[in-house]
Amino acid sequence: MTIPIELALESFRLGESDDSIRLEGIDAFHKAQRVLIDQSRREILIVTPDLEPERYNDPEFASALSSFVRRSKITEVRILVADPTMATRWGHHVITIGRRLTSHIKIRQLSEEDARRPEAWMVADDIGMLRRDGRDGYIGALLPKAIPHAQKARRDFIEMWERSVEVADFRQLHL
Repeated sequence: MTIPIELALESFRLGESDDSIRLEGIDAFHKAQRVLIDQSRREILIVTPDLEPERYNDPEFASALSSFVRRSKITEVRILVADPTMATRWGHHVITIGRRLTSHIKIRQLSEEDARRPEAWMVADDIGMLRRDGRDGYIGALLPKAIPHAQKARRDFIEMWERSVEVADFRQLHL
């Protein structure tokens, strides 16, 4: 028997809960990523193929990110995207708040080599992790206490960040 996502997320405590939560469907991802952001204190790192509009171009997600970075001077969100074309062409809530909060939200494009990796995940405070299995469909897991995996993902993220490039279309133009 599968536990409803709302019930599973009630007991979620970043860094404390031991059980991973299986995610199936876009609704489960929306709820899980908001809980993860709400419980994070310092840093959110995201790797995504195309800023997944059905997942991240959501006003509630953008609002959660905005609230997160406004909590403290030390909070930071960094996002690596393989292909920013769709997000820049059609607009995206995350890009909009990133343009307003440039000192706290940074978005860059993965190098060509890194963009080939089929990864989509989010790491919170080197502790928790939300991962999507593959690039197609919405199946994955929310791991509240995945310290060795989250730390390795963070190290990989930093390496990919060093090889990434800025996306001119993501910057705010001041006249």
